[in-house]
Amino acid sequence: MDITIFHLPSFLTGLGTLFLGLFVLSQNRSSELGRSFFMLCLSVVIWQFGNVLSWASRSAYDTVFWGRVLYIGVSFIPSFYYHFSVEFNKIKKRENLVPAIYLLSIFLLFFLLRKDFIIGSYATRWGSHLVVGPSHKIYLLLWFTPLLLAIFNFNSGYRTTAYSFERQRRKFLFVCYAISALAIVDFLPSYKISVFFPLGFIPMMFFIASTAYAIVRYRILDINVILKRISIITFLAIAGAIFIYIASFYLQPNLVKIWGEKWVFFPVSISFLIGLSLFRLITIVRESEEQELSKQFAYRYLLKRQAERFSRVRNMKELLSYLIRDLSSWVRLDYVGVMAWEDSTQGFVLLKDLTRTKNRKKIPIGIKLSQDHPIVVEILKTRKPLVCSELKYYLEIKATSLEEMDFITTITDEMQHLGAEITIPCFCEDKLLCLVNLGRKLTPATAITRDDLELFLSLSSHVGRAIQGFRLKDEKIQLIVASQNILITAIEAKDSYTRGHTDRVAEYAQLIGKRFEKLLRHYPNGLSNLKWAAQLHDVGKIGIPDTILLKKEPLSLKEWDIIREHPLNGLNIVTPMREWLGDDICAGILHHHENYDGTGYPTHQKKEEIHLFARIIRVADAFDAMILDRPYRSSLAKEDIIAELVKYKGTYFDPSIVNIMLQLYNNGEI
Repeated sequence: MDITIFHLPSFLTGLGTLFLGLFVLSQNRSSELGRSFFMLCLSVVIWQFGNVLSWASRSAYDTVFWGRVLYIGVSFIPSFYYHFSVEFNKIKKRENLVPAIYLLSIFLLFFLLRKDFIIGSYATRWGSHLVVGPSHKIYLLLWFTPLLLAIFNFNSGYRTTAYSFERQRRKFLFVCYAISALAIVDFLPSYKISVFFPLGFIPMMFFIASTAYAIVRYRILDINVILKRISIITFLAIAGAIFIYIASFYLQPNLVKIWGEKWVFFPVSISFLIGLSLFRLITIVRESEEQELSKQFAYRYLLKRQAERFSRVRNMKELLSYLIRDLSSWVRLDYVGVMAWEDSTQGFVLLKDLTRTKNRKKIPIGIKLSQDHPIVVEILKTRKPLVCSELKYYLEIKATSLEEMDFITTITDEMQHLGAEITIPCFCEDKLLCLVNLGRKLTPATAITRDDLELFLSLSSHVGRAIQGFRLKDEKIQLIVASQNILITAIEAKDSYTRGHTDRVAEYAQLIGKRFEKLLRHYPNGLSNLKWAAQLHDVGKIGIPDTILLKKEPLSLKEWDIIREHPLNGLNIVTPMREWLGDDICAGILHHHENYDGTGYPTHQKKEEIHLFARIIRVADAFDAMILDRPYRSSLAKEDIIAELVKYKGTYFDPSIVNIMLQLYNNGEI
């Protein structure tokens, strides 16, 4: 082997490609995209190292042998290139062609066995070079086919993407890889076409540098890196390669005098040391900047977590407050506004917004978009977010009809009027329920990326479901109120005593419940559900015979047993509506005659075993029962009623609730 300074460019190119491939593989071991990129780099490495060994060979046999080895790598470059182009551009319909392309590369290997593929070698200023025969032309024709298809995939991916950031990254990579294909100039000397030097390493060095930059700038291959630090490392790698080449060129005579033919181990060793050092430096930087990186993109995790929190909000107002505050804070947007559909106005109305810059025009709350508004029409048609800059870009590059241009221009004008750079739709069950208008990021140089849009869309589905839940809840409330009114009317028609009784018990229960507001927060719609439970607590009396319910004489023990069945009867009556009413209301109906000491009915629960609704209704019900005249006794004065409540505090009644009744009495509220 005669290693000279002319062999270093290919060697350094192969070494740089190897380190780049290993770096990508280490970050994406389970990714199909990362693996295909690594195999592409490995093929280039075999090609470049094969060049070095072939050129440095002293005999024609060795030159041909290493030539056949380098063509093993060359044969698979188009297939890995094609596979990478399909994965990167996410062209699902062309994935089926990948196995066929690999079979083509395997077929190309059979050309290496033909005697007319490589027919010899000749001397050049950079060493021995191969001479190819007639079958090599057929080989090249087949070899170019998947390469051109891969370039077509990059072009197709660039033209079909909908997002500006994704369009930029695909355009950049498309241009870079198209330039890297110029490395085919290395085939020219094999046809004895006179060249100054095989310059294929230059496009390949461009391939290394541009891919490294694309990883930094556009986060391709799903690798996130810190821009400034890794850019410096990339620059150092290129500078190191140039330094080794120049230093070796000038030091070669002195190194030959010292080490003889072994002089080549000096630049090789330095190259490996620099490569390993840079690889380790990248790892150290990534580890040291991990915390900074996490902070920079922390809002993405928080957005996903926020979607879960939306499912637990109690009302529409709380939902919108969370949505606007968190979006504006985490993504650092200068404006967020939410427009929800209202049946009463038959349009999308701006319910809440937040502006974080003083110079932004204030959008009036209550502004409405009708169902035939261009923004609404376009979203219903495409079911995708509207991006103002994308629409303007579409107008610039697409030859559209005048009518379509006017329509898109109207949309962009209306979005600017609403202060929206992006409008995110929130669908649920194919119904558009909400529009979220997003402004620009507070940092002018920072754009909203495709990843941001994907997260917004993911969040929008959760928001849509939450809004739909509130809409269904409103319908449920209307049905419950209607059912409740029917039941209360039936009760009051049966027993004159109950006329007004349920309303008064509900009123007392509300007054008590407001003092237990912190405890009621643990129950969904606690205060309103307590009111409904109080209004329905005697619904079971519908099933009691009139001869007992309206009897003027004192009741017998057997008749009292029938009266005591009314909580169970009430539960049976409302059971078909249990899904609407909920367990809390049903518990208030069933247990409102349980005593605090466990002597009540129907299940003899005691103390905190009794539902809070039932304990409150027990006191409110007893208070109202004592204040009314009954056929078998006269009403009691309020002072006597309070004394009775105090007397049975801790036995019949919850002491804390009796204390609240005392406060209400002393304050004149009852």
